[in-house]
Amino acid sequence: MLYKLFSSLKTSVYILIFMSFMFLIGTIFPQGGDIEAYIEAGGKYAAVVSALDFLDIFMSPLFIFVTGILVLNLLACLYDRLKLFLKLKRKPIDFEKLKAHPGTAVLESIDIEERLRGMRFKLKTETKGRWYPGVKIYEKGLQYWWLSWFYHVGIILAIAGFFMTALFAVEKAVVLYPDKPETISLYSRDTRWNRFLTDMGMELPEQSSKEEYVLTLKEFRTEYYQGLKIDYPKDRTERFLLGAGLKKIEPSKKGFSYMPRMWLTRLFVKEPDGKVLDAELRVNRPFRTGGLTLYQMGYEQNAKLLVHPVGKKDLSELSNGVKDETIDVEARVPFQVKEEKGKFVLGSFRVGTLFKKDGSTEDIAPFTTLYYIPEDKPSEREVLGQIGPDRSLEAKGITFALKDFKEASYLSYRKDPGVWLVGLACLFVFLGLFIRSLGAWYRVQLAVEGRTAYVLISTRGILADKDRVIKKLKQ
Repeated sequence: MLYKLFSSLKTSVYILIFMSFMFLIGTIFPQGGDIEAYIEAGGKYAAVVSALDFLDIFMSPLFIFVTGILVLNLLACLYDRLKLFLKLKRKPIDFEKLKAHPGTAVLESIDIEERLRGMRFKLKTETKGRWYPGVKIYEKGLQYWWLSWFYHVGIILAIAGFFMTALFAVEKAVVLYPDKPETISLYSRDTRWNRFLTDMGMELPEQSSKEEYVLTLKEFRTEYYQGLKIDYPKDRTERFLLGAGLKKIEPSKKGFSYMPRMWLTRLFVKEPDGKVLDAELRVNRPFRTGGLTLYQMGYEQNAKLLVHPVGKKDLSELSNGVKDETIDVEARVPFQVKEEKGKFVLGSFRVGTLFKKDGSTEDIAPFTTLYYIPEDKPSEREVLGQIGPDRSLEAKGITFALKDFKEASYLSYRKDPGVWLVGLACLFVFLGLFIRSLGAWYRVQLAVEGRTAYVLISTRGILADKDRVIKKLKQ
């Protein structure tokens, strides 16, 4: 009784419906969040959310239990279908039924079987009649019923891969500055599996030198296109007219925009066994070696600013001034200047290579835009001007000068033992779908009476063409 329940198609449908609701919960509630942060953000039904683990629904006991039931259901279906396929015997239809079938083609029997074998059809079975001609079955192509069996195998492998990722994956970030080696480790005590072992009372090491890599940045390069710059109006009425198509968008007369073309990182990767690799990666082109995968995430920019009250000292004497202030600033992070109530923030520095519209290139000297954030309006940004190595700026009664600039490559590194299994599962599923949808499977049931052949053709797949086979048999 229990086995029939697990091998039932209705059970599969009910499980998938229930899992659909769980996937919906996973899209509504922020996954990986903390319950305290959820409550502070105004989240409702905190007791239910905490009890049912809605903030980590895909590793909650309920989801794991339901997924386990689904795996048992798939295994039962696999076993049942495997037994059926192994016992499956091709049984030709009766000669009289074949002769009377509306889809049967009547042809001359001369060399018809030779022609079938010439088209790579293989004889699978035949019947011999006492009073009527026997019927033979020829087939060509992959038997389609095996493909659905492989779909189930692919789903089981995918589930196993997902849980391997959830239990053992390690993902962290590292910032690389030129010629400053950074040591990273693919070992972590914070994986779900290691936390489980710790809760069970096992003692785990803090670090593992067997999974340590040393990364040394050789080059980080940014490239930009020369793009069209548009100054959108701040007035709501004018913006509405633009959106409604009643007013044309005009390009800016003040230069052009810098459109990102590529971020490229070149580095040395020292593996745990001491071997040093010359690596290169960019956006959407990660670098892989062993269990390590490096992704290009972005960049980090830091600068030193000299600030000085306007009029009290000449800018050329800033470096010797007693009242000068040197501030370490990170791009896109607000900073404070003494005796100024509001805050300032530097935009992203433009540096690297510019690819112009005329096909030429140009090296970009580092520069950025300085913004002011009013104390009473922290969401607003007032453009003060641009600043660079040879471009100081006077604003808000202060002189700003760029003293130093550094750019680093921001990388994400990951160890995911479940990726290959999920990839194999996808191969099973999509290759099966591709073959079943676009492949060509034929079954020919054939009977010969005198000089007349009766041919009934069954097909599967978009590329299967029954008429083409009939045409070749007539030739």
